[in-house]
Amino acid sequence: MNSKFSKTKTEHHILPEFHKLLLEIEKQPLISRMIPGRISRQQKWSSELRFKISYATTSWIKCIMSKGATAQELFIVCNDQDTETIKEYLKTLIV
Repeated sequence: MNSKFSKTKTEHHILPEFHKLLLEIEKQPLISRMIPGRISRQQKWSSELRFKISYATTSWIKCIMSKGATAQELFIVCNDQDTETIKEYLKTLIV
């Protein structure tokens, strides 16, 4: 596991291609925790790194990180009033 993460729970492995992005996301002070899900296989395949914001609830934002046929969910824990600000911040990182 990567000990450089401060807000990211490292119970599951993290796709190595996304370490740098996660470290950037952690810099947003409105984010309290990030929880990566299990790594899974998907049918569609793309050689590009992809990061997609799926949806938000009152306490977290669900994102999908993928590369090749491998995908991983990422849950970003935050306050409801900060959700839109964090989503805009994420969009600046993934352009």
